[in-house]
Amino acid sequence: MIARRRRVLLGLGVALPVVMLVAVSAGSVPLPLSGVLASLLHGAGIGAGAALPPSSETILWVVRLPRVLLAAVVGGGLAVVGATLQSVFRNPLADSGLLGVGAGAALGAVAAVRLGWAGTSFLALPFAAFAGAMVAVLLLYALSQSLGGGTLHGLLLTGISVSALAAAGTSMLLVATEEFRVKTVLFWLAGGLDGRGWVHLRIGGLVMLGGCAILFAGARVLDVLSLGDEEAAALGMPVHSARLALLALAALVAGAATATAGSVPFVGLVAPHALRPVAGALGRHLLPAAFLAGAVLVVLADLGTRVISANVDLPLGSVTAFVGAPYFLLALRHADART
Repeated sequence: MIARRRRVLLGLGVALPVVMLVAVSAGSVPLPLSGVLASLLHGAGIGAGAALPPSSETILWVVRLPRVLLAAVVGGGLAVVGATLQSVFRNPLADSGLLGVGAGAALGAVAAVRLGWAGTSFLALPFAAFAGAMVAVLLLYALSQSLGGGTLHGLLLTGISVSALAAAGTSMLLVATEEFRVKTVLFWLAGGLDGRGWVHLRIGGLVMLGGCAILFAGARVLDVLSLGDEEAAALGMPVHSARLALLALAALVAGAATATAGSVPFVGLVAPHALRPVAGALGRHLLPAAFLAGAVLVVLADLGTRVISANVDLPLGSVTAFVGAPYFLLALRHADART
């Protein structure tokens, strides 16, 4: 088991930079792999000089590299969130949708467009989406405490209710929004990294990587919680506080990812669920493997959005849904067969 886990981590660790190198090279304007590698090494202070013409250097450093790096961070962050929630809820099919993060972010984004904030600053939309995600999580906490007593069952039911409430608000705002503004919202709701640059990577990446680092450090807490409330309390852990802290961190990472890339479904479900049989269920083993797998998955999905159609970028969320939905159905069927 240990040797297999190491092989999986090594394979994912090698696959991620290879996939990212291919992703920055491929596109409507192909860039030679050798030239891209030489330019990247030169940018890192290694090598004699850039091996690409100026126009290709601009495409590489201004357009493709920040987009691919952001895709890796978003995918890794969502996968870590999924692994965290699957352990906290003791449900291998749990995802960030249980917290109402996506629905809250959508409501915040639509509100920003409806009020005209999105037209004043290009960061207004992601900031509003992040604020909406955090409000949804805070509402989840408050309602689950007053109605469900903070139990897992109460959290799950409250999360579904908060998501439905946010979705209803989003629909009402979309109906009241001018038609020329609706397209902006719909493109964001479908997910995508078109137009994302270094500023999005610096802001969103800092939040996502910071949250993932804290979750990595708290992996042992996650492992104890996965044993059950009574077992964790018997070991001296403050179950309620630990669970809320983990959920807050998961919501922070998922909110930043959703605010940056829009809706990218199923990544948080597929990556940790597929790796659990080979990497193990312990957080200190599963979280790093899930981060690498999620990063590879979203980088490949974003590459697909750029190369499948030569005229327009396909929605990133649609590509991940085409992969994730069949996987979810197969996993659900397999789970039913075991019960």
